[in-house]
Amino acid sequence: MVNDMDQEILKILEEDARIPSKDLAVMLKTDEKKIEERIKALKKEGIIRKFKTSIDWKKLGKHKASAIIQVKVVPQERSGFSRICKELSNDSRVKDVIVASGEYDLLIWVEAADIDELSHFVTEKLAPKKDVVGTYTHIVLSEFKRDGVTFFEDKKERLQVSP
Repeated sequence: MVNDMDQEILKILEEDARIPSKDLAVMLKTDEKKIEERIKALKKEGIIRKFKTSIDWKKLGKHKASAIIQVKVVPQERSGFSRICKELSNDSRVKDVIVASGEYDLLIWVEAADIDELSHFVTEKLAPKKDVVGTYTHIVLSEFKRDGVTFFEDKKERLQVSP
């Protein structure tokens, strides 16, 4: 059962997953052992699914091709969209799979080594599926924010002081 302290722990970890238990304990006015026990329980319950690092690969000279693909599918009897969503989720290039309202049923985020690999994914892996009746692919040109993390630095210029 999740309590108020758990929710506070989760809020803090969502912003910085590397914060030490000792610091969390100070922030929440409790002991470190209790924090560690609660985090372990939250992991066991599947509430904390993963700790993730946001990396700017471009700064390391590694470039990827990304696309947001809208997909129209025919829902399957008894499973709806679940089967195709699970299938797509198992592909290592697929980073996100979302069922949404609107003209298209699914939104998927795909990352590949280059445009050719993205093209291969759409034409050889996605489009031939019998459930898929249409796709609309958006190639990502620039990223400014993902997973709540901005990918730009504001350089604040100082205003001149007049004499």
